[in-house]
Amino acid sequence: MQTFQRKPKILISNDDGMHAKGIEALIKVLRPLGDVTVAVPDGPRSGASASITSAQPIFPTKMIQEEGYAYYRIPGTPADCVKLALNLFYKEHKPDLVVTGINHGRNDAICVVYSGTIGAAMEACIAGVPALAVSLNDHDEFADMQYAEKLAFDIARHMLQTPPPPYTMLSLNVPKGAPKGLKVCPQAITHFVEEYTATSNGRGKTVYWMTGYMEKSVSATDTDFDFLNDGFATLTPLMLDLTNYQYLDTLKKEVEPIAKENNPL
Repeated sequence: MQTFQRKPKILISNDDGMHAKGIEALIKVLRPLGDVTVAVPDGPRSGASASITSAQPIFPTKMIQEEGYAYYRIPGTPADCVKLALNLFYKEHKPDLVVTGINHGRNDAICVVYSGTIGAAMEACIAGVPALAVSLNDHDEFADMQYAEKLAFDIARHMLQTPPPPYTMLSLNVPKGAPKGLKVCPQAITHFVEEYTATSNGRGKTVYWMTGYMEKSVSATDTDFDFLNDGFATLTPLMLDLTNYQYLDTLKKEVEPIAKENNPL
């Protein structure tokens, strides 16, 4: 268990932008836990995944500065916000925890690949900082955040005391309404179907809006997808290492001889 001789330092970000209700809720519940710095996109960046800005400069604009609390908006992606904050505001000492969200919408199953909320937390994970992504299965801009707030506070407090293993982040998904409970569970493998809806624009050109819904690709049970659909909150540990170790030795035996035959040393 980790103990602190000072107030913990917490970095907060999101992918819904600086005006989202979810970021306000997260700031409110985490400020009692430590000194909070907010580095947030200046507008919505949903679906940004872990993308970063490399072809143009980005910069922070300070919005609030007071004892134990600072707030910056950044014209970049969620991962940009965390990366820039770690490099500018935490040069001497890394934060003790990064928390992203509260996202308006679920980020379970295959959504972890697309989510900017997850991407921002992954950026912290890359830097070796404990990270938690918080998502609520409700897209309404006025969504009731009370249950997500409570769980985010409880899990963030636990992570400050007992951090996860290196290069592992936690993803919390909360159902709409009161959860039946909390399940620690694996990520489901899913895919989206009926992903686009065709409409016409003002000039009569056919355009496509992303819609769709998730279905399972693998029939495993007791996953985040299953429990969230059943009304439970879910907590899933996600790793940076995407290697399929079960397949690694098989692939080595199959491919290395081919490469040696074609390119003898």
